[in-house]
Amino acid sequence: MTALMHGVHGNEISSSGAAMAEAYHLLAAQGDPAVELILRESIVLIDPVENPDGRARFVQHTTSSRARWPSQESYSAEHDEPWPGGRTNHYLFDLNRDLFIQSQPETRGKVRVFLDFRPHVVADLHEMGGNSTYFFPPTAPPENPWYGERQIALMDVFGRANAAAFDRRGFAYFNRDVYDLFYPGYVDMWPMNHGALGMTYEQASARALVLRKDDGDVMTYGDGVLHHFTAAITTAETAARNRERILRDYLAYRRDGIEMGRSGVSEYVLHSAHDPAMARRLAQMLVRNGIEVREAAGPVSVGDRELPAAGTYIVPMDRPTHQMARNLLDAHVPMDEEFVQRQIERRARRERDEIYDLTAWSQTLLWDVELHRADRATGRAGSEIDPAELSPLTGPLDPAQGPITAPEGTSSTLPEAAVGYLLPWGTAAASAVIEAMHAGVRIRAAGEEFTLLGRSYPVGTAIVRISENDSDLRSVLGAIAERHGAEVVPIDDSYVSEGASLGANSVRALLAPRVLLVYGEPGSSYSVGWARYVLEQRYGQPTVAVRASSLGRADLSEFDVLVFPSGNYAGAVGEGLVEQILDWVSNGGTVVTMANSTSWAARSGLLSATAERRGGRAAGDDPESDDTPEQPIEYLEEIVPDDEPPESVPGAILRVMLDTEHWLSSGTDGEIGALVEGARVFSPMTLDDGTNVGRYAALEDLVLSGIVWEEARPQLASKAFLMHEPRGSGQIIAFAEDPNYRAYAEATQLLFINAVVLGPGR
Repeated sequence: MTALMHGVHGNEISSSGAAMAEAYHLLAAQGDPAVELILRESIVLIDPVENPDGRARFVQHTTSSRARWPSQESYSAEHDEPWPGGRTNHYLFDLNRDLFIQSQPETRGKVRVFLDFRPHVVADLHEMGGNSTYFFPPTAPPENPWYGERQIALMDVFGRANAAAFDRRGFAYFNRDVYDLFYPGYVDMWPMNHGALGMTYEQASARALVLRKDDGDVMTYGDGVLHHFTAAITTAETAARNRERILRDYLAYRRDGIEMGRSGVSEYVLHSAHDPAMARRLAQMLVRNGIEVREAAGPVSVGDRELPAAGTYIVPMDRPTHQMARNLLDAHVPMDEEFVQRQIERRARRERDEIYDLTAWSQTLLWDVELHRADRATGRAGSEIDPAELSPLTGPLDPAQGPITAPEGTSSTLPEAAVGYLLPWGTAAASAVIEAMHAGVRIRAAGEEFTLLGRSYPVGTAIVRISENDSDLRSVLGAIAERHGAEVVPIDDSYVSEGASLGANSVRALLAPRVLLVYGEPGSSYSVGWARYVLEQRYGQPTVAVRASSLGRADLSEFDVLVFPSGNYAGAVGEGLVEQILDWVSNGGTVVTMANSTSWAARSGLLSATAERRGGRAAGDDPESDDTPEQPIEYLEEIVPDDEPPESVPGAILRVMLDTEHWLSSGTDGEIGALVEGARVFSPMTLDDGTNVGRYAALEDLVLSGIVWEEARPQLASKAFLMHEPRGSGQIIAFAEDPNYRAYAEATQLLFINAVVLGPGR
């Protein structure tokens, strides 16, 4: 089976036009030898529009801004998309990087089709910059080591066939450049984890109906459609001609996976003691990717550890999905050493590296779930998690439907309690508490650890008293907790043997937060979408999106939390508005910044933090000068610029140490992995300004996974990741990176939710 995928980026429209031509040609070209071969030897699956939201947004833009005659100029209105552009879907996600996390419904539907039909060849048709030509594989280095040699060899077969077809028609093309084969989460790369052959095709984009390139050539939308059509039909024909080889290679890849598990690590064991719901959610994510996962049937012995059954899941590794499980779960996926060395040499010449996307994506690290390897079967693999019984990825709350109540006549799953209920804080408790608060349940949160009836409870534990709630509390809270998989502990005695009492001053009342999300330019559309998704869909927290340009007109007194997604807001939020925001904070407001908005907050005076330049200097500091010009210069030192941003990190996972006594770290075990991408470094806050709730680990323990250049490591070590600055009755909470990046990292997302839910009222 050949799958031809089109338009995962909504503004890359020539691919969807080609899809219509492909379908028509395969149905109508009776007597065409190539078509007859394709239909006789294969099945062709065509997805014409992978991203209908983005395409509709782009089409509306270009048709409404086009004049009577289409313009060829790249700077004309029809080529100049307004924020957020048509690349992304409704929640502003890049659907070509969502394949294994499957946060978006478009992706979940696509993966279900892939798993149902099991295509052997997948071509994903894209567009690139208008001054390029056409790309098809073979790809540029590096290659993901979990893809097979047979798959790589097949790429050359398809590349030669496409080259011949393009040469016959006089179409220019390139390969072995720009587009690599390393990151496993693309539409075309995801099937390769299952043994298929995946390929990206890239057509130079007219980004409207017609474009004049820099060299004077004129390219039309129709040109792009024709080029994509040619590559797609050639791909289907090549697959049909090589049917037996493709099937053999597909089967061999999957058999290789079984053999790897038999001869190496037998089982992967996933466990989370501090948040069992996190481990279950990760297990369900793996199942959605076609990986078999089993619940532990009892305590599991791995090495010198005995893991309880609760929060423990077993991944049998003698399965056809062995390579995919390794790709997603291993702490590190090695990158070709020669390629890495070449990047080091390029950087020494001040050339950009050739790394196309992330260098790390380990789901166990990003979800803060332990991974244990068992050389022999543990004998504790219980029932398999059934894909048909997976819980929904998003919260069930719909505020438009009013308060949530248990269905009339149903009995609660919760035992009766004389005093109330405790929910140890974590991902499931957080989403359950948000829903419960919107349902009218009164909840408090512990500000310190405590021990009750022999069990220790962490900071952030939710406290629900019978005396403070309605008579239907048991049924309402029981229904909510069951939906979210949250642990609820009934208590008949509130006497605390250690730590703060349940009535202590450190126990704070929680209120359903009123959240304003700053929307639109100059914010990153990705960051806006990630934050909105995590709040609304992942945790069920309603938001009000207000454009940055309208923020000055908003009545901030109507809100508890103000979230600035990543972006430089200097042009949209002036000094006067910064002062208004600080006044609002002093009166109890909570501001949350992340990544580039934290850099802006530090520069604008909103945050008492220092964004460093390269070498650790603060922005604006003059470099040390030598007033003795008669001394001989060191040439290599002399040509280094005086003021540069820190060394950039190409998407790696760094170890972050958390202050477990601070409420912002609630639900964690004190150490997480954070995805770091870019060139942001913040000096630790001084004690008189605030608290460094999260900091990067020391140099020797800093890197958990991925590529971090040696020059970058010393400046990052022990620097601030999560900062908390009290201001009057309110606070500023700042992340050095985006905690919601691509919705990948459950661990840092929980920190973000802590800021939004546990912050107001402190």
